[in-house]
Amino acid sequence: MRLAYPRGMSNPIPHNWDVPQVFRDRFGARAGRQRVMHADGQLLIILHDLPDPKEPDVRTARLFWRKADGTWKSSGSGATTSAALRAHVETFDAATDALEEKVDKAVRAKDWFEILHMTSPLLRTARNMSKALQEARELAKADKELIGIRDQAQEVERVAELIHTHARDGLDFTVARNAEESAENSQHVIESGHRLNLITAMFLPITALGSLLGMNLVHGFETWQQPYAFWAVAVAAFMVGMIVRGALPKSPAKPPA
Repeated sequence: MRLAYPRGMSNPIPHNWDVPQVFRDRFGARAGRQRVMHADGQLLIILHDLPDPKEPDVRTARLFWRKADGTWKSSGSGATTSAALRAHVETFDAATDALEEKVDKAVRAKDWFEILHMTSPLLRTARNMSKALQEARELAKADKELIGIRDQAQEVERVAELIHTHARDGLDFTVARNAEESAENSQHVIESGHRLNLITAMFLPITALGSLLGMNLVHGFETWQQPYAFWAVAVAAFMVGMIVRGALPKSPAKPPA
């Protein structure tokens, strides 16, 4: 996994933030995992943006600085309140809503796999975000807004976990159902082939001997009511074929999706 930051940034903390020096000292060139730093009554919350399913290994860090007087600063936002932090969590909330709509429409194994592919990085990021905000809540117990944001993050984690579990169960069920249908179809082919083999075995000797000896019986149909007799015999043969087909095992009906 690699983290993305704005160009020219040697330290993830913006240069114009007057944060305690200990915060800067604890950073390298990258922000690292989602976590909280605490010093002099101030908090620095490091979170990750919503992961992109097309680039699951890329994480964009987002920093939220809570000063000792309760005001905030956020990377990429000019807000001085916790509104930017709440908006950050709401992007995850919207993503889980979109995934729930996909779950309602999922039918094929491919559909369930796509949901799992999107949910796995989302769940991992949401879980770590929830832990970081819980830690921030414990460090700033008087901040009521932070409590609400923490609760929302925990709800996002819960929903993402439910979606992930549902998608995994849906994929397992779809694969098992397809395997069961394949087994039933294979059994149908085996039974049909066995009956056709019995019919072939019954008529093969007389057919082979008749062809080998060139035996043609004089039955009187050669010139009788031509060509109507020929078509009557052909129709009768097709009817016998339909009767034989009806005697074969029926293909198992597919259950409704």
